[in-house]
Amino acid sequence: MNRYTVCSNGMNSLNAYSEFRPVIGDGECFYRSFIFSYLEQVLDRPDTDEERRLLDVVEKASARHADLGWNSKFSRSSRAFKKLLEKVMRWKKMESTSSCRKEELLKFFSTYDKTLDIFAFLRLLVAIQICSHSEEYVPHIPVVASGDCSLEVWCFRRVTPAGVESEYLMMRALASALEVILIVETFQERYTQDIYTDPGVPRPAVTLLYNGNHYDIIYPCATSSGSSSHQAS
Repeated sequence: MNRYTVCSNGMNSLNAYSEFRPVIGDGECFYRSFIFSYLEQVLDRPDTDEERRLLDVVEKASARHADLGWNSKFSRSSRAFKKLLEKVMRWKKMESTSSCRKEELLKFFSTYDKTLDIFAFLRLLVAIQICSHSEEYVPHIPVVASGDCSLEVWCFRRVTPAGVESEYLMMRALASALEVILIVETFQERYTQDIYTDPGVPRPAVTLLYNGNHYDIIYPCATSSGSSSHQAS
């Protein structure tokens, strides 16, 4: 997942971005792009507020999962996610540069056997969010709204299986569950989709580039003050 310069080819919607990071296309590109971009920015923060906030999110999701009574791999996958957050906190304590810490993150996400449980957790988190806020999501799922399929069955078919492509509802649910700003850009001129923008407090914001069937990470140009919240060192 190296970074490359953005060439907008005259498309004004991409002029605000300087670099992008291609992400492997294995059916997990949205989840991989989202969590890598988010944690990359968390590594730049001097405090551990975001890591601790997400650990609290995991605990709340665990309680919701128990209420739903699902027989899933939530326990194992949530442990893996918590261990990743703990790794991030340890990396931030290291006497090293920001770029070195991000190299550790890149190494972690370059090994599929380490990330399999991370993506499984994120998918389960999406399913929990959707089922816990059915009034928000059911109207946008015709087969569920019509009564032809239950919401849980739909989630187990369209959300939790590895490699299943993510759609708007899944993206919205993940960003909402984690309360992380998510913006999706495309190669279509003047088209930007704000998936989630509601936290109301300063937090890392994830911006992805969608090309029709794949997601990559995209980085805003440095601001006049020297850097952007998206920009890695």
